[in-house]
Amino acid sequence: MSIKRGQKSDIDRVLANVKRKHALIENELRRLLKKEKEGVVLPVSIFNERLGMLEAASLYLKDELKLSFNEIARLLKRNYKTIWTSYNMAKKKNEK
Repeated sequence: MSIKRGQKSDIDRVLANVKRKHALIENELRRLLKKEKEGVVLPVSIFNERLGMLEAASLYLKDELKLSFNEIARLLKRNYKTIWTSYNMAKKKNEK
């Protein structure tokens, strides 16, 4: 299937529809799609004796990858409140 000049591709039409329905800017939408396709890899170096596994993962995903608590919760299949709590506990433990 070829696209003629000025004609939108299927993905462009889908992006336009989603942006309109959810009031997302194009760059944010593309960032979310890219993360969804690529997946997330956690480096082994983030895990240590001080932090629990969920605390370390939450801290890394929030501070290093700049994901929102909702994105982290969805990615780790956990409740938003659990991620928020784990992140804040990790921050307190790192302050000591």
